[in-house]
Amino acid sequence: MGTSATRYIKNSAPPFKQADAHAELLASLTRINAYNPPVQTCSTGWNFGGFYQGPTSVAYLFYRLGQIYGPEFNFKGQSLLDWAQAYLDLGIFGKQHSVDANHCGIAAEVLAQLALRAVMEEDPSLVQKLCSYEGIVNSSDAEGSNEWLHGRAGYLYLLRLARSGFENDSKTLTMIEKTVQATVQRILASKQPWMWHGKHYLGAAHGTFGTICQIALSAPSSASSLEPILCQLLKTQLTSGNFPSSTPVGSDKLVQFCHGGPGAIMALRSIRPHFPSLEGQVNTAIAEAQSDVWRRGILAKEPCLCHGTPGNALAFDDDERFQHFMALSASEVLESQGWLEEAGRSDGFVGLFTGEAGRAWACAVAEKGLKRACIGFNDI
Repeated sequence: MGTSATRYIKNSAPPFKQADAHAELLASLTRINAYNPPVQTCSTGWNFGGFYQGPTSVAYLFYRLGQIYGPEFNFKGQSLLDWAQAYLDLGIFGKQHSVDANHCGIAAEVLAQLALRAVMEEDPSLVQKLCSYEGIVNSSDAEGSNEWLHGRAGYLYLLRLARSGFENDSKTLTMIEKTVQATVQRILASKQPWMWHGKHYLGAAHGTFGTICQIALSAPSSASSLEPILCQLLKTQLTSGNFPSSTPVGSDKLVQFCHGGPGAIMALRSIRPHFPSLEGQVNTAIAEAQSDVWRRGILAKEPCLCHGTPGNALAFDDDERFQHFMALSASEVLESQGWLEEAGRSDGFVGLFTGEAGRAWACAVAEKGLKRACIGFNDI
């Protein structure tokens, strides 16, 4: 799958029959459990990457599916929350990168563990511990990162997750809100444009779209201060409809969630209500980007959220286009392309943004008719 010389497959075929979303979801969960069960041995080692990749990312899928489907949905005789707990517990034994201003986003294992455990165990002391990292994350002594995957914007997502589990606990909510505000202020105080590894990235994972999305969703009152940044972002849209991965040079090669139009679309849809004066421009940008995703969004890479067709499917508002991309991500189609050859070789095959767990999320969105949001990014 990932070795194709082309980045995308030409979208010239007639629409496929609609995939059975529930059957595909069950098939994905079965593959996750078969190829990377919730055990830690030498032969089934895990990479610990928070909600991006690894057992905690799989745990987060099961947790969110449990919220969507409820306690009546059992998988192999156990509840979805039981499976979430089984995968989450693996993180205790993992080799975890210490938290600092460059390792504090959704891929930060320590912080992702805290946020998920806090809401699953309904334990405000874990929220307090999550918030206690604010001084390190927002240190004035370190430039740090402001993007979503590894930086402060991702910390904002984790704080929103924690907030979602304590809506009736005013003391805990106040603590979270103070941490959110401190983090937003630290991001806004950083030199513009926000850089990552020496480049001005634009996309959802490492760039400005991802950063302003997390700020606007976490602290809507701060949206007005982002309007000049958003105006400049919209001007970077290419004639193809895509957004470049970075500036000033700007490449039009990548059409995927992490770099390019799909991630930009998801960010823009989420923040659109907070920028009423830019609504027309935002709508035009979304429509043009969606046209490009339709042309170039059937990707030759692994079928995942970060850089695959299921992630790109979530960029569509149009039901037929969404279902077309999901049909092209069905097991039968993928198996004919040699996709299962990578199964069991690494936990990347099942990770939330790198593999099957993300495809399972897209299947749940299709089955339940949920808003086309990306888990771990703009679903909360």
